[in-house]
Amino acid sequence: MAIYFIRHGESLANERNLFAGRQNTPLTDLGVRQAHQAGRRVAAIGVRFDEVHVSPLDRAKDTARIIVERIGTPRVTTVESAELVERDFGVFTAQNKSLVKKSVGFRAYTEYFHSCTGCPPGGESWPEMYERVRDYYEAVLLPRSRAGRSVLVVAHKYVVEMFALVVAGIRPTEYRDLKIPNARPLAEADLRRIARATARSAAVHDFGEIVEIRLPVLVAGAAALGVLAQLAVRVPVPPQAFSAVLVSLLAISTFFGMLRLHSGAVRGLGRGLRVALPLTAARVAAGLALVSLAPGTPGLLLGLFLLLPPALITPTLSLLWDGDYFTSVRQTVAASLVLPVALLLALWLPHRLAGLDSALTGYLGVLAGAMALPALAAQVLRRRNPIRAGSLSTNWNWVGGFALVPLAGFVTFALTPAGGEHAGAHPGLVACVAVVAAVLLGLRIASVAFVRWRKLPARVARDVFITQSTPNVFLWFAVVGGVGSAVADAATLLAPITACGFFAAMFVDEAVIVRRFTRRLRAAMADVGPAAPVAAAG
Repeated sequence: MAIYFIRHGESLANERNLFAGRQNTPLTDLGVRQAHQAGRRVAAIGVRFDEVHVSPLDRAKDTARIIVERIGTPRVTTVESAELVERDFGVFTAQNKSLVKKSVGFRAYTEYFHSCTGCPPGGESWPEMYERVRDYYEAVLLPRSRAGRSVLVVAHKYVVEMFALVVAGIRPTEYRDLKIPNARPLAEADLRRIARATARSAAVHDFGEIVEIRLPVLVAGAAALGVLAQLAVRVPVPPQAFSAVLVSLLAISTFFGMLRLHSGAVRGLGRGLRVALPLTAARVAAGLALVSLAPGTPGLLLGLFLLLPPALITPTLSLLWDGDYFTSVRQTVAASLVLPVALLLALWLPHRLAGLDSALTGYLGVLAGAMALPALAAQVLRRRNPIRAGSLSTNWNWVGGFALVPLAGFVTFALTPAGGEHAGAHPGLVACVAVVAAVLLGLRIASVAFVRWRKLPARVARDVFITQSTPNVFLWFAVVGGVGSAVADAATLLAPITACGFFAAMFVDEAVIVRRFTRRLRAAMADVGPAAPVAAAG
């Protein structure tokens, strides 16, 4: 009879980008809805399950309970087995996945987690995991199936992946990360298909891992190449083309970023805004002062820069850099609702600026096309098809980050002056560089001083730093393009310099964070000693 396998619904550790391993972590709102959808899909299969075999961890048991309630099978036997527990990740347990990847590097990460000789320091080796799952399949599941009993197995990512290898008859030496999605019911035939298809698409998955590990340097490098390319070819980009490409690439990034966002995380927006209210208020005051006192000068552009809401990539940066995540989400959403009002008012002070209508059109166009609409589409997908949304986020979330690479190159290419006299010959270049560098550095210094003054928890402090020092520069580009000829010369200098400085600062921020994390991780790894070499599973 049939054997079906399900990875539990999304857990809090999944949402926060942490290795859970054998620690208990509850289902998220999306995970609960995934479990209900899995129950409907299992019921639609038409199989009357006799037994449900489940891991002893709560996220698996809760998923199994919801599915059993949805299918309404009477007298189903539940078998809780320690053999179905998730892999022990050792020192990596409860650590941020992205920071672990960045700290140990792609090759070492692949060896620890996705090699048939791998073993996380202090954790369960790959052969141990493979053998316990294979033995459970052969000694427990197969006899029940041959005896005419239908079985549903609810377990974890690596456990279901081992079942896939066993069912598909794939040698352990050919194992690659299978990217098993949360809560999707998988028959044995489905596991065979996934295991064989993953072997063919391994290069794509590897590329996604490398993008995650190297994203800031890729973005900063693309920004620098964009400037150099424009200085070499001197081809101006029409405003319509600039807006279309800007909105399209930002929309991709926003969609995948918001696909991870649980709408319930934005509850308590007032509390989220109050966390950094003094710092935000100081930025708004400085921005309004520059706009009022320095119209028609670079000070106007810098004033508008200080009034920007956080970039929508800030929750993603929080996930990548081990922030609190929820603090980042609340601050980003709250500030994105409040600061645009101040930004729009600033465009009217102290008088109506030339080109205001064009500026507002660009601002609202980016806000709607690149932010609001893709964010809404992502949330609709999460509600209507939570399993599909989770699968896209698990397997393709790197696409949203990678969209920033061509975006950075295109923006700096388009904003670098294409005329006969390039920016390098402008007498005010040094002053512009100094001012932009001072503003970017000042935001970081102010953020660090603020979180230390408030004595915020480490992860909350990191989110405050991220949201306060990562303004939405793309929104700024849309605005400064329409504020009129009075600041055109300053804009041609400040825009590409700010773009390069922004992306370079992101790279430096991550380098500092990764270096500190690496020191802590190496100390933990040293405490458990080097991982013993293990033989490949047969």
